[in-house]
Amino acid sequence: MRVTNNALGLIILSLVVFYLCKVKGWSRVELFKNVINTVDPDIAPFESDTTSTPLTITLNLMGISKVDEKQHTVSGTYWMMMGWGDPRLSWDPNMYGNITSVQVRAEKIWYPTSVCIINEIGNNKCIDAKDKQLTVYNYGFVGYLTNVESVSQCKIDVTKYPFDTQVCGLAFENVNFGTEFLKFNEDYSNFLLQYLQPSEVWDITNHTFNVHDVFDSNQNKTNQIIFFYVQLDRKPNYVIISTVLPVIILSVLNLFCFVVPIESGEKMGFAMAIFLTFAVFLTIINDSMPKSSDALPYFTIYLITQLVISGLIVMLEAFVLLVHFHFAARKEELDKNGKLTVKKTLKVTGVHLDIAFVLCAVFCDMFSVLYFFFNVLR
Repeated sequence: MRVTNNALGLIILSLVVFYLCKVKGWSRVELFKNVINTVDPDIAPFESDTTSTPLTITLNLMGISKVDEKQHTVSGTYWMMMGWGDPRLSWDPNMYGNITSVQVRAEKIWYPTSVCIINEIGNNKCIDAKDKQLTVYNYGFVGYLTNVESVSQCKIDVTKYPFDTQVCGLAFENVNFGTEFLKFNEDYSNFLLQYLQPSEVWDITNHTFNVHDVFDSNQNKTNQIIFFYVQLDRKPNYVIISTVLPVIILSVLNLFCFVVPIESGEKMGFAMAIFLTFAVFLTIINDSMPKSSDALPYFTIYLITQLVISGLIVMLEAFVLLVHFHFAARKEELDKNGKLTVKKTLKVTGVHLDIAFVLCAVFCDMFSVLYFFFNVLR
């Protein structure tokens, strides 16, 4: 009797082990055999435009590495999740050991190859899942997670540098919309900043996305483009301390050229020293200025104005010295009675000119500063 019980126990244990192995191992094999491998990867899950496949794109911005004002490009790194519906790849989890998702090589099932970043300037414009793994869910949904390093075109406006704001991003389009019937699903797409690394130069103050309908007159059809926008505000503190403030200080020093006494003999040397300092400093900070011919920054206009004022001050100081030592010089002459008298050629002296010129210079300097800050801060 004890032998019979032991044999019965071994049989039950073997059946349990066999059942567990079947659920955990054979269920996945059966799933691939009955569902995954029955789908032809060359046949898409749509027949026409009326049975188009919904496509979702979730973009997760990791960081903005560079904004090139001269080339009008933005370099960024993203995590992108692209998903689409395929009802042929659905199953009942209860029939396959409660398996709700599996990893499948992209070559085994159909996946979209016509979704491209239309404002990308690099070689990898289209999203291709070749040789990658796709995640198939039991409710007939396929997801593809990938890393995207993009250098995209963006219209850079540096008019208000260093207080400028740029709106850039990525634009996805189905380039074969006449044969690949994909529709962007705006309700389930998203734009996230979960893994964003702060930039030293830019602050991301806003981000959004939307789907636009674009009519193609050649094919007489309407295509969709999904835009992912990000608003970039430049951090101005470093530029103010290293560039704007020194220029303002130099412009104030220009005014003191008229304060130096004429008899000291240092007026012309002081004016030339400020002018040369201005010229050298502008050459140095030119490397940090954005290069753009389409929109001239107000700060560039301010720098040119200050350089012109500095050059004019050098010429005005030369004129002051000329008037003081030549035209307005004292001249001794004999009057009718034979007495020696002192006369002046001009009633206006160099001191008078200094006072007049310094008032004009202060007005011009204040006007240029107010013009710059009024335009960049409005």
